[in-house]
Amino acid sequence: MHDPNPARPFGRFTVSSLLSSGVDLAAFAVLCRLLEGPLPTGAAILAATVAARVLSSLVNYLLNYFLVFHSKASYGRSAGLYAGITVGKTLCSALLVAAAAGALPALPRLAAKIPVDVLLFFVNYLLQKRFVY
Repeated sequence: MHDPNPARPFGRFTVSSLLSSGVDLAAFAVLCRLLEGPLPTGAAILAATVAARVLSSLVNYLLNYFLVFHSKASYGRSAGLYAGITVGKTLCSALLVAAAAGALPALPRLAAKIPVDVLLFFVNYLLQKRFVY
């Protein structure tokens, strides 16, 4: 379905991303509370991070598939491409933030991460629009 207003899918993509970030943060907080007793702190944080990211990525994929892009692509193909882009985006973020931190040691890590992740947000939208959905 072609949307005559090209700003609409991007607006929906932004809302989907914000909702998914909320799921990620909420799941992380809940899982940390549940896991920090049975597991050592580091292991609990790692497990909570991975589980929360998997859950929020699933929510994001489904929102994007059905509500943002109104996709008709096969689930298997689109989910595989989505997962690949998500992993690639995460690696790019880590590498670019590390490079910025190495080049500008006085720069706070968060100050390096914000512009990197904003840029990757736009790249992510274009890649998903073109290849996933």
